[in-house]
Amino acid sequence: MTLQIRLFIVDDHSVLRSGLKMILNSQKDMIVIGEAESGAVALTKVKTLNPDIILLDISMPDMSGLEALEKIRKTCSAKVLMLTMHNDEKYLQEALKAGANGYVLKQAADTELLQAIREVAKGEIYLDSTLAQNLVKSMYCPHKETKNSDSHLTEREKEVLRYVALGYTNKEIGESLLVSVKTVETHKARIMEKIQCQKRSDLVRYAIENGYIST
Repeated sequence: MTLQIRLFIVDDHSVLRSGLKMILNSQKDMIVIGEAESGAVALTKVKTLNPDIILLDISMPDMSGLEALEKIRKTCSAKVLMLTMHNDEKYLQEALKAGANGYVLKQAADTELLQAIREVAKGEIYLDSTLAQNLVKSMYCPHKETKNSDSHLTEREKEVLRYVALGYTNKEIGESLLVSVKTVETHKARIMEKIQCQKRSDLVRYAIENGYIST
């Protein structure tokens, strides 16, 4: 029997929540266990329901999704996937800083949302494909000086760190740098050891805080 991903939806639009529930509940590996129309209501419910993943909007009346995200991080261990209309890179960066595990636009295809949920469930960071491409074009530069020059990281490790922070998979990083997936995994392991972190999300936050992705 397939283990289902337990989902909780936070959005102030009831029609959107209903549509999402229909899409998600139609998947064999997903089930919506709860919903909330505001961040405040969500905080109360997730304590009891303890979902695997929370789909969280940014623009809500009582508190923003970013504020709710910070409070959720202190309330439960659920992963958080931002589902928003904001295609602004600043919102993406703020969400990642606050601890989001992914960022998808509401106008994205249903298939992309489902892929994002499954990737986040596996512990990956998922970024909207369009925003990720824009980040690469506007911010990625192999020779760019970082705010905190990490002399203990090699140039190749810094390149890998940037790609990880932009949401690239090991396979995509390998293809971009013309190296094997195993080599990418080795670089990631060394980076994590050097900066003393254990999760991919920690790598992302480290990269943002140290200037590998500008804000």
